[in-house]
Amino acid sequence: MHPYIAMEIRRGVYKLRSKGCNVYLLRINNQKYLVDTGTPNNASLLLSQIKELDGIIITHAHFDHIGSVYGIQIKLNCPVFVHKDDLVYLVREKRFRFSGVLGKVASLGERVYKIGMPVDVKLIDELIEKSDENLEIIHTPGHTPGSICILYNRCLICGDLVRHSKKYHLIGKNEVKLSPKSFCSDYNAYLNSVRKILELDFDVILPGHGLPIYGKIGLESLVKALGR
Repeated sequence: MHPYIAMEIRRGVYKLRSKGCNVYLLRINNQKYLVDTGTPNNASLLLSQIKELDGIIITHAHFDHIGSVYGIQIKLNCPVFVHKDDLVYLVREKRFRFSGVLGKVASLGERVYKIGMPVDVKLIDELIEKSDENLEIIHTPGHTPGSICILYNRCLICGDLVRHSKKYHLIGKNEVKLSPKSFCSDYNAYLNSVRKILELDFDVILPGHGLPIYGKIGLESLVKALGR
């Protein structure tokens, strides 16, 4: 892992340079796990920063998070861990359905991008059974049926449960935002999952898109986003 490319968030939690979504690396004892992989054009960039892996953890199976799974897998010979409810989407037995204008753009992206089929897929339960006691996997359905959050060293890696970015996408101040309804498989379940993480104990939220969300101020912003 190149020391000038990876940014250490907390001990054992790194943010890598990436395309498509935020990609994180966890060092758990002597093992290394990549969290999400970005879009299909992201493998070379990630492989310039990591030389070995013990596994890839998928927060959810949208194409901008799984696009480079195959490219990384065949180079580093490691398994992919996914929640059982997103397995059928990861291996393309089923496709997600999106709504609205944003949903149509996402659907087009999933059709246009060519994503290699992962070759060694395991359920996230297998990782939980052998993992460090400081690693916790939380099922947070709604964005997708098998969306998960990962809690490690007081960092909550939340996939697309929330994001921290410009109010109007490219302009405006940064704010904590919920995932667009168009991208969610079950919006009521999604909102319940957002409420669920408010009960957890952590110092920073690391979203799949945008900046880290720190401390009490971040939680207050999340509560406001739920209110909106």
